[in-house]
Amino acid sequence: MSDAPDAARERYEHALRASESRFRDVIEKNADGIVVMSRDGVVRYVNRAAEQLFGYPASAFVGTLFGVPIVPDGRTEVDLHGSAAGGVAEMRVVETEWEGEPAFLASLRDVTDRKRAEEAVKEADRRKGEFLAMLAHELRNPLAGISNALHVLGIPGVNSGHTERARGVAERQIQHLTRLVDDLLDVSRVTHGKIRLKKEPVDVVAAAARAAETVAPAIEAHEHEFLLSLPDEPVWVEADATRLEQILANLLNNAAKYTLPGGRIWLSVMDQGDEVAISVRDTGVGIPPDVLPHVFELFAQAGRTLDRAQGGLGIGLTLVKNLVEMHGGSVSADSGGAGRGSEFVVRLPTVPGRKPDDTYRADPGHPAERVCRVLLVEDQKDAAEMLAELIRMWGHQVVVAHDGPAAVAIAEAHCPEVILLDIGLPGMNGYEVATRLRGHPGMKGAKLVALTGYGQEEDRRRSKQAGFDQHLVKPVAPRELERILAETGRSRADGDGRG
Repeated sequence: MSDAPDAARERYEHALRASESRFRDVIEKNADGIVVMSRDGVVRYVNRAAEQLFGYPASAFVGTLFGVPIVPDGRTEVDLHGSAAGGVAEMRVVETEWEGEPAFLASLRDVTDRKRAEEAVKEADRRKGEFLAMLAHELRNPLAGISNALHVLGIPGVNSGHTERARGVAERQIQHLTRLVDDLLDVSRVTHGKIRLKKEPVDVVAAAARAAETVAPAIEAHEHEFLLSLPDEPVWVEADATRLEQILANLLNNAAKYTLPGGRIWLSVMDQGDEVAISVRDTGVGIPPDVLPHVFELFAQAGRTLDRAQGGLGIGLTLVKNLVEMHGGSVSADSGGAGRGSEFVVRLPTVPGRKPDDTYRADPGHPAERVCRVLLVEDQKDAAEMLAELIRMWGHQVVVAHDGPAAVAIAEAHCPEVILLDIGLPGMNGYEVATRLRGHPGMKGAKLVALTGYGQEEDRRRSKQAGFDQHLVKPVAPRELERILAETGRSRADGDGRG
């Protein structure tokens, strides 16, 4: 009879050993790191995944204190000091048995990538918030200038000198606002691959000279000394002329902004055979070493302070880098550190010397030779009133509509020769109005011009499809609009003469 209990105990111990063996096999093959500890925190077992996480063999752990607080049924973050790349693991602890004794089992999962992603999101949110605060500041400043200028213009009996200064302030601040919006839209278009370059042979020497001329007022305003070094012969690249000048103007503007009054700025073009190097160098505030690797990142701007003395949104260099790379080139930044100036070098592949094809360029226009009948369709009443007044001052007749149905009715009744049509109208939008008007027999010869805040490539495609002859993005330069009306008047006059 005594043999029965012994046999039962042997079967139990055998089953227990088999169970523990299977348990060990499972945790040994587990992708998560597993550490088993006795109740006093001494490590009893470490699997291969845990060895890889910590970067040490199991023998370095077993028999030692684990050294991390044990919180049963809780989660703890553990620094992975010994791993090759460092990082963080998330640890969960449960109570168990090990070799017949009460124990803790800790499973560790590497969450380094997740933590880095979370930090990247936090950093992006921080930079976005900082950017929005900068944007609000940069928009309020010119708006304040415009508001004050309008106040001066509204004072009865103000002398002509004051009105001229106020008008000049308003014009400059409107140009500043336009540049801010254009930069934002350009960055958006570039990052989404929506900018299309109109490449042709462009002389870098001429482009550099034009960019220098564009930025001259900013350089003179800061009393900088400007040194221009250009080759005697043209240097040809395959480029979008407008974008190339934008690249150089952005770099020169940056140099002007970040150089204290009375500093020096150099613009040099160097023909190096297969490529051309364009250098913009200054004696400005320089770039700290920790900031230099990030200067081309979106919204990066060193040394932000509450006074925002330099202004800008921190997107100009991002735009430069993307545009240069779209041209098959590269741009680099160098600086000796804070207070030691900086240098930006653009490199572009050259092409064999040849001039672009001669093309017809429109005459910029003369005063209207014939009065045009104009229909202006704009839902913003103040904007419509001011633009209508301007068109009348140019000698043309203008009727205003504030919505789509009214525009269609007026057009059908008056047969205007030019229709200036906003796209974002309430109810019936500008595309629908254009389609309706093009379907009317009396509107076949009318010039249809989109005046709109929508300037993406898709917007231009849709306006052309709807029947627009031209697509102008607000704020439209008055001279451009005056030229369009003058050209339309001349063409009508020529047609009348031939008839």
